[in-house]
Amino acid sequence: MRRIACALVAGLTVFASLPFPALADEKLTAAEIRTLLDGRTALGNWRGTDTRQYFATSGLTVYLEKGGIPDEGKWRVDEAKNQYCSWWQRGGWSCYDVETDGATHYWVSPGSDYRSPFTMTDGRQMGF
Repeated sequence: MRRIACALVAGLTVFASLPFPALADEKLTAAEIRTLLDGRTALGNWRGTDTRQYFATSGLTVYLEKGGIPDEGKWRVDEAKNQYCSWWQRGGWSCYDVETDGATHYWVSPGSDYRSPFTMTDGRQMGF
């Protein structure tokens, strides 16, 4: 019995040390990004501050940090690169990959490790 227990412990130790790939997040396509954002509001947190961003069907976007003043910009989807792009007066156009793990979505800056999580709600929901 003792040999079986030792073999079991040794086997579990080897099994636990095997490299298992992390579950990969799925990159959304252009059509999926459009469906996700169009006429909806993203609820997120940017560096410790709650944020909301509404995406109008017209291409207008409104961004608001809790306690801040709304900022209006433009948004579009880059069909060729499957990316969400936004334009702000202070910074011009920037594009991001959009990934999901099924429950949470992430803005991902290409070439960067930073991923900003967000969830979605229907309609324009700018109040905190």
